[in-house]
Amino acid sequence: MSIESVMTPRLLAISHSVPDGGSLADIGTDHAYIPIYLCQKGRIDTALAMDVRSGPLSRAEENICRYGLCDRIKTRLSDGLSALCEGEADTVVIAGMGGLLIAELLARAPVTAKTYVLQPMTAVPELRLWLLENGFAILDECLAQEGEKLYTIITAECGSMTIEKPVYAYVGKRLLEKRDPLTPVLIDMLLKKYIAAQAGLLRSERPETREKEEHCTHMITSLMQLKKECEAWSL
Repeated sequence: MSIESVMTPRLLAISHSVPDGGSLADIGTDHAYIPIYLCQKGRIDTALAMDVRSGPLSRAEENICRYGLCDRIKTRLSDGLSALCEGEADTVVIAGMGGLLIAELLARAPVTAKTYVLQPMTAVPELRLWLLENGFAILDECLAQEGEKLYTIITAECGSMTIEKPVYAYVGKRLLEKRDPLTPVLIDMLLKKYIAAQAGLLRSERPETREKEEHCTHMITSLMQLKKECEAWSL
């Protein structure tokens, strides 16, 4: 079985976001498909496949041996980045976890890396804001789609940045700058969510919903503006 046959659009987008060369630490590696793919393609030199559970690590080891990469990919039991040593990884991948958990793992990390490739399953705006407030700069973003699900992949480094508009926490500015073809899909999904939320709040008579109502109105207005920007791409 070729490694390509198990690489989903999400896994491919994460892999394509990893810089060429050097070493990789894949946190929460599960089947170790990302380091296997990158080693096979000659994109990285070595990798550490790390996981907090022994079960996934056993599966990872089996796959690494199956693809003949035992000399280039090592496994390590680790709670997040806790077992990673300084200089062992040029790039750290943390994918398939909630955005708040990713932030927690970065906050507890004993070492730093040159590049971080992050793929949150939830709390994407919260992760962007955490990066802003904790000494990280977003270098790039891309989107991947699998069925009706849309995934955001963030490439970051240690540094500083600004988020000029609140809506950019929800739709990354880099997605707009590079005209990622899935950006309009993301905007439509967010619009649907906030229009539905606003309708529910308008039916409520509770006074504490006023602030949430105002947030929804602001988000809908901002997203509609972004939608117009995307529509101008084809003109």
